Amino acid sequence: MIDYGKGVYGLNLLLRFHGSAVWKATIPGALAAILYLLIAYLWMERDQDGDLVLPFNHPYAIGVFVTSITFLIVFRANNGYQRYWEACGAVHHFMSKWLDAVIHTGVYHLQCDHYKTIKPPSYFDYPNLNRYNLKRERECAKDLEASTPVAARNLRNRRRVEKSVDFVKSERKRTKAKAIRQESCHDFHRCQSVKHSHRLEGPARFDGNWGARFPDDPFGPRATHYNPNGEDDEKVALLENDIPEGFASTKGGMTPALFLQELAHLASLLCAVAMCTLRNDMEGIENPLDIYRVGEPWPDPDPDHASDEVRAYAGHKWSLIKNLKYWCGFSRTPTARAREYASRPMPVIGGVSEAEIAFLQKARGPSAKVTLCWHWLSEFIIREHLAGSLGKVGPPIISRIIQFLSDGMIYYNHARKIMFIPFPFPHAQLSAFFCLLTIFVIPLLMGQYINIPWLGAVLTFLTVTCLHGLHEVARELENPFRNVPNDVPLLTLLAMFNESLITMYSGYHPDHFWDGPVYEERGQAEWEQAKAAKTRSNSNPVELYFEDEGISNNTVGNVSKPQSVDAGKAVVDSAVAELQEMIKKQSEEIERLRQLVEPQNGPDTVPLADNKPSVEGS
Repeated sequence: MIDYGKGVYGLNLLLRFHGSAVWKATIPGALAAILYLLIAYLWMERDQDGDLVLPFNHPYAIGVFVTSITFLIVFRANNGYQRYWEACGAVHHFMSKWLDAVIHTGVYHLQCDHYKTIKPPSYFDYPNLNRYNLKRERECAKDLEASTPVAARNLRNRRRVEKSVDFVKSERKRTKAKAIRQESCHDFHRCQSVKHSHRLEGPARFDGNWGARFPDDPFGPRATHYNPNGEDDEKVALLENDIPEGFASTKGGMTPALFLQELAHLASLLCAVAMCTLRNDMEGIENPLDIYRVGEPWPDPDPDHASDEVRAYAGHKWSLIKNLKYWCGFSRTPTARAREYASRPMPVIGGVSEAEIAFLQKARGPSAKVTLCWHWLSEFIIREHLAGSLGKVGPPIISRIIQFLSDGMIYYNHARKIMFIPFPFPHAQLSAFFCLLTIFVIPLLMGQYINIPWLGAVLTFLTVTCLHGLHEVARELENPFRNVPNDVPLLTLLAMFNESLITMYSGYHPDHFWDGPVYEERGQAEWEQAKAAKTRSNSNPVELYFEDEGISNNTVGNVSKPQSVDAGKAVVDSAVAELQEMIKKQSEEIERLRQLVEPQNGPDTVPLADNKPSVEGS
């Protein structure tokens, strides 16, 4: 596939030769222009006014002929365009279906009992957390508000780097963002707003919690793409630096789960073999597979932009020779196609074993080779499911995996249909024959309308080039898998498919780990405090005073207490004064009774219970 940019009026497109329908159509256009000049100077006669004219004066028959040819060419070009887009859709469909099946299998595998100790907590086990006004937001919009235009600009410059989906490779931009972060009073990682301070969160598990899988590991916690045992500086480097291996990295001292490795390999092998059979319809020539190297640059969809070594191996070292072969139609020979495929092998995660190659070579025909790989992947999933590797997921759900794999095979056969069945021969022969006739007919038509030789030659060249260019477009798009460089970029799509498979190694979501019992205890305490505060806010102020002073309602006596809080401060002051007067009278009465009792019982007499005066003593 030729990846191009949109320059000024498309002028940048005119300099591309390899894969161009325009430059390839200039050859018949030039022949037609030369033929027009020969007719103008050798056959055309001058009339009384001195203008060049042909012996016949009725060009309408030729006009109808050219119109019919145009209809044939446009019909074929439209059909080729439909085949091209149908092929693109079929490739993306079978890749999507197979990826769905594999990712679902990997997700079900993480639910098996082997990972019971490292799974994130479940919301089902803590239903009461919903009553404590908790939130799962990652950021707070209020904390990102800037008070000045300068602060707002700094926030944007910082977030464009720190919150970018793609790793920003510019060291200057990363350094600038870090400096803004140190100087800014805003915190992008933890909300400081009192209103939104209740968050359900925990320490992020950058290793996907793989490090907690083997607690008795003598080397300590180990993970795949992240080192839980590393120093702080090392952890920061792993987070901030561009790690090409991604989730397939073993910097944490451990390899990904073996089940996931085997699953990713079989899925990658299936897709790679399918694409090999789509781009090659010849038996007995080289069509190799290769090992996928994680982290390498994406394969360029345009083979002309490949490395010098690859282009030399494919026979594209010299651009002039390559363009001449393309113009003359020698770039699509079996030998040239074999060299092209050998220079760009299809990569497979984990490589391909000799036994797998032996079995693939025994399978006869493209469909059989893909079916063999499909059989390997399906058998592996069913076998592991019966063994318990997919957890307690029900059989009806597991059947969806097989359905996805089957749907992928359907779309693969749709793509295979376009590759194997060409545009119908009768129509292709008819359009090719009449397209060649335009080289001889268009000069005659131009001779009826143009009396200036050089202008007639130019218009003849442009007309014939346009018609033959449309015909070349139809021929290029009719088989979108093998017409390099106007083919579907299967190699690039396979690399993207492989990288998608590797995301299974990431483990669980890093932010899904929180301590449920701690939040329940904290939430319950806050709930009780809020409940008590609510009760106090709805109580009578006099009752709150009695409660704070430790005085019961029985001691109050006949104090008249207001029935509503809205009685006002005067009512409260009156009640307090009356209470104080009552307490003073009770104190005087108690003192009088004590004086009466002490002379009779003596100083060593035990005080009466409950401070009540004795009837006999009095």
